Amino acid sequence: AFFLSVPAALATDAGGFPALWKAAVAAAGVPAVAFARRLAVSGLVHYLNNEVMYLALDSVHPVTLAVANTMKRVFIIVASVVAFQTPVGLQTAAGSGVGIAGVLLYSLTKQYYEKLDAVE
Repeated sequence: AFFLSVPAALATDAGGFPALWKAAVAAAGVPAVAFARRLAVSGLVHYLNNEVMYLALDSVHPVTLAVANTMKRVFIIVASVVAFQTPVGLQTAAGSGVGIAGVLLYSLTKQYYEKLDAVE
């Protein structure tokens, strides 16, 4: 998909790319080579994340995968709050709370139904 979309992107947006690249490199505050490297690593990690999710989907129940994905998001929120010392607003705290509560309820419900299946 990437290689198919490159010609269309170049045909429509090629004129503005150099200015956007310079602005992005300036905003990052690193040399252009380091910025390109970080951009490539970011894309690779995102691609590998999607691959791992598809591999996990084959061996894990979809609900379990959804809960793990939710916990990943909560972890990212907490890690970014700690790393960047971001103040936590009401919406962020409520979202994290809902995520954690959902995981807890799922785990308890799953354990309950597993016990019921074991009794029968």
